[in-house]
Amino acid sequence: MKTIKQILHLAAWLIICQLPGLAGASAVTSHLDWYATLARPPLTPPDGAFGAAWGILYILLGVCAWLLFKTGYRTQKKLLTLFIIQLVLNSLWTPVFFGCQLLLPALILLLVLLAEALWLFKQARATHPKSAWLLAPYIIWLGFAAYLNTAFWILN
Repeated sequence: MKTIKQILHLAAWLIICQLPGLAGASAVTSHLDWYATLARPPLTPPDGAFGAAWGILYILLGVCAWLLFKTGYRTQKKLLTLFIIQLVLNSLWTPVFFGCQLLLPALILLLVLLAEALWLFKQARATHPKSAWLLAPYIIWLGFAAYLNTAFWILN
């Protein structure tokens, strides 16, 4: 019974962590024509790479959240609060960048998200290193996204 409960918790966190991607999908698809007109910085991946990367990153985030969820209540409450904050910030970026086409506000939001993710990493590493290291690819991708967002803002 405990195993089934753990699997259900993992499944719930995996679904929750997919929500930012689902929420932003319509903003992306309805503004692809606009995005295609932008001058692209060097190292811009092909459009299809973004969906694949985010799909993997959201799975890693789901496992990370599940591991944090399994920790003791005091640690769990603090870390999951930080985790949910970064998930909310993450869900806001796509509508700001694509939906509103506001490159500088999207960059500012992304830098706040990156700082918050680094703070979460630091806090999680102290009590749950496995979950913290699951955040590492996400943080690296956010840094790369910050480069792209900065370059898009400068070039356009």
